[in-house]
Amino acid sequence: MTPTSPLTWAFQLRPLPTETESGDQCVAMPCPGGALLSVIDGLGHGPEAALAARLAADTMLGHADADPSELITQCHVALRGTRGAAMLVVSLSFRDATFAWAGVGNVEGWHLRGSRREALVSRAGVVGYQISAPLRRRADLLAGDLFLLASDGISPRFTDELGSGGDPETMAANILAKHGRATDDALILVARYEGAPIP
Repeated sequence: MTPTSPLTWAFQLRPLPTETESGDQCVAMPCPGGALLSVIDGLGHGPEAALAARLAADTMLGHADADPSELITQCHVALRGTRGAAMLVVSLSFRDATFAWAGVGNVEGWHLRGSRREALVSRAGVVGYQISAPLRRRADLLAGDLFLLASDGISPRFTDELGSGGDPETMAANILAKHGRATDDALILVARYEGAPIP
């Protein structure tokens, strides 16, 4: 988080206990007038999964202000010949007070606003191997909005306990501790939009 950003975020990451590196990665970074959030799950686990996830993250870092569907397309090209990955990309525009997202594969995302929750649905496929044209969706962004992005190493049961209160760091730590699967890499990214657009 930068000092002028109205977005706060935190993530928790744990590799499969038998591995030394994780095949899950996340991106959380400011870009002009907004921010980019993403969770990436390299297929399987171990060094090959980690390589695919890092390559996707590096590809996004060079194009953080691009449209989410375009970012996935760029990652699809970059990951050819690797094990491939599932990924969800969320782009927030503080200036326009909107957010857009696109996803491919078995990753999970949620948008919470008070007691209301909406799934950030992904399309089937594997980035780097076979995908349909990524479908970009867009919605309004309001102060207090909470975003949760998880790899499939986080049990879907974590959504049963979701509330919009709490700070991202505490929420991420609790979700990983309670719902991280011992049979896979696990990653949870939590981000909260705190306020008004940056002038």
